[in-house]
Amino acid sequence: MTTFMRGIDAFTRGLMVFTAFCAFGIAFWILLEVVARNANLHIYGAAEYISNFLIVIVFLQLPYAVRMHGMLSVDIFASSLPTRTAVPLSILASMLGIVFFGLIAAGSIGPAVEAWVEGQYEGEGVVDVPAWPAKFSIVIGCGLAAFFYLVRIVETCRTGRAVTGVSEASSPY
Repeated sequence: MTTFMRGIDAFTRGLMVFTAFCAFGIAFWILLEVVARNANLHIYGAAEYISNFLIVIVFLQLPYAVRMHGMLSVDIFASSLPTRTAVPLSILASMLGIVFFGLIAAGSIGPAVEAWVEGQYEGEGVVDVPAWPAKFSIVIGCGLAAFFYLVRIVETCRTGRAVTGVSEASSPY
């Protein structure tokens, strides 16, 4: 099982690195767009590409945030609870995370496959941007987030204590 988890963790880290490069690319694209506008030149499609890649960046970094216990939590409240209360609340919160992100992933599979099969594009006029990368990033990101919430439940049950935040999280890497 640890080999499997190491592989999933490496994949998640790879997604995070990929999205960091995407964010750099967006920043560079915006810089080019501003310089071009000041020179009375037009770069077409910047808004379409940027809006799609923002979706990719957000949803592909989501599993890493969940794995590193970087999601929003009220650490002051959670750390002051006794263990017999904190553990069930942590499990309940993780179950809600599974339901929430699992439903988003399940609901996004159909539109993502449809966008791939039908060759859907976004944009108007000169530039058409494929819609499937953004739609599949929602499926992948939310699916992995739900999986990591399940892993968190297993870790909480195995150790008998709830991890309340990044500072207390034992890094899986």
